[in-house]
Parts: sequence; structure tokens; C-alpha cells
Amino acid sequence: MSSLKFGVIYHENINNWATKSLIDTIQAKGHVVKPFRLPDVSARLPNKFTYLEDEDISDMDGVLVRTIGFGTGDQITYRISLLEHFEDAGIYVMNPAYSFRRAKDKYATLTALHKEGIRVPRTYIGENLEAAIQFVDEVGDVIIKPLIGARGMGAIRAEHRELTYRAMKFIHQLGQVLYVQEFIEKPNRDVRAFVIGGRLIGAMYRYIPDGIEGEWRTNVHGGGVAELAELASEYEECAIKTAEVLKLDYTGVDIIESNEGPCVIEANAAPSWSAFSRVTGIDIASLIIDRLVERSRR
Repeated sequence: MSSLKFGVIYHENINNWATKSLIDTIQAKGHVVKPFRLPDVSARLPNKFTYLEDEDISDMDGVLVRTIGFGTGDQITYRISLLEHFEDAGIYVMNPAYSFRRAKDKYATLTALHKEGIRVPRTYIGENLEAAIQFVDEVGDVIIKPLIGARGMGAIRAEHRELTYRAMKFIHQLGQVLYVQEFIEKPNRDVRAFVIGGRLIGAMYRYIPDGIEGEWRTNVHGGGVAELAELASEYEECAIKTAEVLKLDYTGVDIIESNEGPCVIEANAAPSWSAFSRVTGIDIASLIIDRLVERSRR
């Protein structure tokens, strides 16, 4: 088979292990790879894309999006539109532009999943502090999260009304959207299920780290412990349906084992997989690139 040309989109650190493993895998499979940052790409109509000043990259077959980076509203809007322009020009984007944007936005993710009958936590989203406080009074134990975030960073569990009020007031004064979610009772673990191309590749349990009083997060980078998981059919179906609803080529779906069954917290559009590969032995980078090749050749 002939080789293809792929872009890999990073932002600050090209040596990030996940980004580097994808670049290395593309090359190992005999394809050409061009890593780049979206701010370094210019677009022209009709359908020409230039890297920095003069390198024409319009001949890419596909691009793999790991991040769109940080920026102003205008910059983020431009970068999303640039990904959509790639798609319009016949360049396959993975994960697709709209799917990537929606999965990065917890609000958009939950509304899409709820619409399709997938269980999600009761959640308040808005800019009205008093309405948020009323929600907390109704629910009780809650978690306050950033609307867009990763690896559990910035999330606060607020069991007491006074602490909750102070945290939300501070967030409100910063001009941030309030995203407040019920704390769901669960075992001392949650599930990370990896789906690629509509198929469950595998799953792991992530356990709350020992010895940290009051800790409730299971993120491995924060000390959580990963273990191979064999999922019941309803959890496998939940993970696959989540990827299908969000139209994600590959995703890590975070699921809580609630008393009422699987409850999805979020789906990651650019998940990490070091712990997952360690406990499962699965070469995720290879499977991701195989999917990219398959989609780009259509």
C-alpha cells in the first residue's frame, strides 16, 4: 500500500510521550508525518494551508488532533474553524472537529449523552450564583468542576454548604461558568474504558490512592492505582454507545459504578493511555494510527 501523509497537532510540547508515540508509530508504519501547532498554520481560500510562512501542507491525507491549545475566544474559534476547513478540503480529522470540541466541553457532552438515554450525574451549569446555591441545597454533597479541564485538575469536592458557597462565589467573581455536579456514591474506584472504531479495546479500574485523607479522585497521575477490568455487558455497551453518540473515533470513557448502573462522567477526545497500556499490554498508539489510516483512505 502507498504511504500517506499525516499531521499530528500538538501545542506546547512535541516531546509529550503520547504525542511522540503517535509520531513514532506513524513513521514505523511507513507513513509521512508532519507535527505542527495550529497557531503556525494559515489558511487561504480556495483550500490552501501553509505551515509558518511558505510550507504548503495542503496535501495531507489526515490530521490527528491532540490539542487545540489555549488562547482567546477569537483564537480558539479560528482553530476549530481551521479543523473544519481541513475536513471540507478532504483531509480527515481525528477526532473530528465538532466531536473534539464537544467532548472537551463537559456541558455539551452531558447534554448529548442524556438525550440518547445514557445516565449522567445531576448537574447545574450556569452563571447565576443564587441558582447554583439552590441546586446545592437540593443535592447536598457536590463536586465543583471547571467546564473545560483534564485529569481532575481544578475539581473541588464541597461537602459543606459554607465551603461550597465560598468556592462558587470565588469562581463567579472570576467570571467563570459554574459547573456543579452531584457526588455519586460508588466503590473506591471508577472505570476508564477505551473505545476505538466503535469497539471496546479494553478497560481498567482506577482506585482512589491510599493514605490521602478525603481524596475522592482516582486519576493515576495523582496517585491512583490502575488495574485491569473485565466489564459487565451493560458497562461495555455504555462505553461503546458513548463513543457512538459523540462520534469519536477513539476515546477514553470515564464511568462510575453507581447504585443505578453505569453513569458517564465524561469522554476524552485526546486521552492518555500510559497506565492503560501498562495494565493491559495493548499498544493503543498502533490501534489509533490504524484507525486514522482506515478513515483517511476512504
